[in-house]
Amino acid sequence: MLGSNAMLPVYEHALALTSTQLLFDPRLSQWVHKEVEVWLFEGVQARQRLASMLEQRGMRAKVRSAYKPLLCTFLEDVDASNLVSVHIEYPVHISADPRRFLLEGYPLDGVMPGVALSWVAQRDVVATAQPAYQVTLTDRSGASQNYSVLAPNVLKNDATLGVQALCPTGYLRVTDPVSQKVIYAESFQTEFEQVFQRIMHWVSQHPWGDAEPYFERLVLRVELPGAETVDAQGQLILSTYEALHEDLYFAVLEFFQLYSKRPVGDRGLQAGQIVPDIRVGRDQVRIMIHKYPVDAVLPALEKECAPDCKNVTDSLNSCQAPISATQVSHVLKTIEAQAFEFQSRQGRVVDGLHRPGTLPAIVVTGGQHANEASGVVGALRGARWLATQPQAHFAVVPLENPDGYALFAQYRSIHPQHMHHAARYTGLGDDLEYREQAPWFEAEGRRRAIALTGAQLHLSLHGYPAHEWTRPLTGYVPRGFSSWSIPKGFFLIVRYQASFKALAVQWLEALTEELSQVPGLADFNQRQMMRYESYAGSGDFDVKHGIACMLSQNDRQNVGVKLVTEFPDETIYGAAFEFAHYVQTETVRLAATHWWRLNSPVKVYSVTGI
Repeated sequence: MLGSNAMLPVYEHALALTSTQLLFDPRLSQWVHKEVEVWLFEGVQARQRLASMLEQRGMRAKVRSAYKPLLCTFLEDVDASNLVSVHIEYPVHISADPRRFLLEGYPLDGVMPGVALSWVAQRDVVATAQPAYQVTLTDRSGASQNYSVLAPNVLKNDATLGVQALCPTGYLRVTDPVSQKVIYAESFQTEFEQVFQRIMHWVSQHPWGDAEPYFERLVLRVELPGAETVDAQGQLILSTYEALHEDLYFAVLEFFQLYSKRPVGDRGLQAGQIVPDIRVGRDQVRIMIHKYPVDAVLPALEKECAPDCKNVTDSLNSCQAPISATQVSHVLKTIEAQAFEFQSRQGRVVDGLHRPGTLPAIVVTGGQHANEASGVVGALRGARWLATQPQAHFAVVPLENPDGYALFAQYRSIHPQHMHHAARYTGLGDDLEYREQAPWFEAEGRRRAIALTGAQLHLSLHGYPAHEWTRPLTGYVPRGFSSWSIPKGFFLIVRYQASFKALAVQWLEALTEELSQVPGLADFNQRQMMRYESYAGSGDFDVKHGIACMLSQNDRQNVGVKLVTEFPDETIYGAAFEFAHYVQTETVRLAATHWWRLNSPVKVYSVTGI
């Protein structure tokens, strides 16, 4: 079902930019010599151009960011070079998470290194008025400056879930410069908000039929100007393009969950592959929706991102970017074991290996969620280490979801640092672990690995966002994933069957104790955990030897103990990626070693330098 055929859009629309429309607003003539402030979702240069045009017409103008206004104020208007401290009182709104506006400040500490930053919640809970931060800056001389940063929001009705959500919005405020009295103020829908509403309206009105999947692929193409900012090291810290991708993907997924009469969050839904395609545009906004019917031939969004690691068989341990599916297969061929393979929904190969041995069996998998690439390399490196242990019995499926992985590679060619959650699930649109019935396609790889080994330990290597995850058009904090909104270091999730509880607890204690000695990991986790707690508070997890852990019983799983690793790897490169798959690999080695020690009297072999 792969190819390059073109298909006419089933929906197409163009929108004028809010900034362009504002320049034709007849009210401007009434505001000459007044202070005019506008909040938009465009980038800093576009907003500065609009402010200049308004000033040419006789107004004092400032055009601010509607997305993360506090952070953007510090990035654009505050000179932190002479500051010693910043104190911020953040608003609390009755219709939002109490820490919502604190989260919107992330990662302010990172853009002001060496400046003491403190936060406190405002006493008065906001109900209807526009929320605002109260900021106090103190410089090296001891002088202080106080000012307010407005964060325009509006309560929107979410038609999909039938709930209200407090969302950032466009805003206009006109002030008399002499009296400082607000003459006029209104919130309004920007083109950024209109794009989302138009697409969701089309999705809700389209006749989808009764049978899953409803399409082979649904491409939501949007071209628009927006805002994207990187820090001094070139790392992404905010992007309206990424935010629109996340909101569209998950909102459409939520719609189909309800349309199919499933609960919200159901991962077994096979709607088809939902593909937001958000591009940097100019001058206007274009929307095009392409619906590919079931079994259609699918074109690529873009040529897949070429991996930096060429001779990956030799340089796997030091690769600094996600590797290709072809490279995964090449590495597997270098490991002495019995190969097996299956096909994905879209016809790609799912490769696996099985090697019998006398030690208790272990299954290692990666790439279940295909935008979590460090686990793919970690599974391969872990398999190479297991193959050096003479008595090890193991199976490995390093890339479980090749359809999502191909989409991920295409996405990276467009936006290299985005999270790309639309590549998370399979070509059918489901999470392969939750597949409910045959045909099993890619899910057959894991099923075969467990059947061949009879393993009671499954190591499933995962990742999660390496920077902030937001959904500004549906309430900012990602619904159902609020505890994943910012990174909290490398952590572990352990699920066990009831009869394995005591073993799982003992094994996890030994594993985390040794993992805490992995070079660099303790410092990495401490830094990320401190930042997480600063913005999100304490999480619903235990911390063992500096590693966050979640332990729970699951008698429905098909192994006695399942370990899910979580490294913040969406999407990182260079030394950060190399460190991520090193930690994943060390976890495989240490998890296997302690499993053998607890379950077998046979001598456990171990080597270094994996």
